Amino acid sequence: MKYPLRRRLKAMTLVEIMVVTAIMSLLAVVMVPTVKFQYRNRSVKEGARQLNAFISAAQARAQQLGRPVGIWVERFSKQAPAQIAGANAALNPVLPVGANYAIQVYQAEIPRPYSGDLRDSRVTVSSNGTNLTINFPPASALLNPNNPLIRPGERFKIQLDHRGPFHEAVRLANPVVAGAAEYILLLDTVSTGGRVPKAAIPPMSGVPFTIHRRPVRSFVTPLRLPQGAVIDLSVSGIGSGGTEFNSTLAAAQRPVVVMFHPDGSVGDVYFDGTVDRPLGGIHLLIGRQEMVYPTNQLLETETESANLRYTENRWVSINHRTGTVTSEVLADIGSAMKFLPNPGNLTFADKVGLSRELVRTGTGLEDD
Repeated sequence: MKYPLRRRLKAMTLVEIMVVTAIMSLLAVVMVPTVKFQYRNRSVKEGARQLNAFISAAQARAQQLGRPVGIWVERFSKQAPAQIAGANAALNPVLPVGANYAIQVYQAEIPRPYSGDLRDSRVTVSSNGTNLTINFPPASALLNPNNPLIRPGERFKIQLDHRGPFHEAVRLANPVVAGAAEYILLLDTVSTGGRVPKAAIPPMSGVPFTIHRRPVRSFVTPLRLPQGAVIDLSVSGIGSGGTEFNSTLAAAQRPVVVMFHPDGSVGDVYFDGTVDRPLGGIHLLIGRQEMVYPTNQLLETETESANLRYTENRWVSINHRTGTVTSEVLADIGSAMKFLPNPGNLTFADKVGLSRELVRTGTGLEDD
C-alpha cells in the first residue's frame, strides 16, 4: 500500500515577521526625510521654471497686443495690518501673515487707452498756485465721482495733444470740493523733458489727450506655484541688493506688478503704492513658505534657516533692458564673505547682493 507523500509547507515564524517589520520601519525612518528633502528641492526648481515660462508668455502677449503686458504677483494675505493690544497699540501695527510671500501670479494688462467719450474731447491744464489741475470736458465720465475708470488716489499717465511724453497724474483722494473728482498733473520736466502745450492753457480751447490707466489683472489662467514653493517678497526687489518688494505697513495689501513693453524690455514696476522705472534687474526669490522671515531674513540656526541662506533656493531675474529671464541657485553668503577684507562692515543690501552673484554674473552652473 502506497502512502501519499506529505508536503512540508514552509512559513515565516512570528519572530521572523517582527524582524522584517522592524527593518522596514527603520528604512522608512531613514528614507522619508531624504525623499521629502528631494521633493522640496524639486518643488522650488519647478516653481522657478514655471515662473520663467509665465514671464515669457506675458512678454509674448505684449508683443502680440502692441501694448504693455506684465505679471501681477499677488500677496498671499491681503488683510489690513492688525493692532496689538496695549498702550502703544496704534504705534505698533502687526503685518498680516502671508504679506511677504506669494503663491499665485496673474497676468496684468494695461486697459485700452481712454481719449474721452466724444470724438473731439479736449482737456485744459490750469494752475492754482500749488498744483496743475487737469480740466476734463463736462461730458467726460471721469468727472463722475463714482466712475470706475480712475479711482480716488490712483495714478495714471496722460499724453497731451497726442504727442510728447506720457506724464504722471493722479486723482486726488481728498478733493478740495467734497464729492468731486479732481485730477492733478505731476509734471516732471527733469525725467520727461515735457511741458504743457500752450493750447492746453486757458483761455485756449484745450488739446486732445490719451490716458493710460494702471494695470489690471487679465482673465488669463494664473500661475499657482507647486505646493511648498513661494515667492519670498521680503528679500526680492530691484538692482543688486534691493528689497523694495518687502511689505511695509503701506504695502501690506498691494501686489507687485512688473510690466513689459512689446519689445520685451521692462517698463513700469508697481510696488508699495509707487511706480518706478528700474535701472537694474528685477530679482524674485523662489523659496519655501516656512522660511519666510520678514523681520530676520538672514536667520540661520541648527533648526531654522531663512530663504536667503538656503543655497538650494532660486533667483528668477529679469534683465531690465532686454527682458531676458534667467534662473540660478543662491550663492552662499557665508562663503563669499570669507574672501572679503572687511566682512563685518557689510550692510544687509551688500549681503543680498552677494546671494545674487551667480544670477547677475551668469557664473553659476544652473542647467535649466
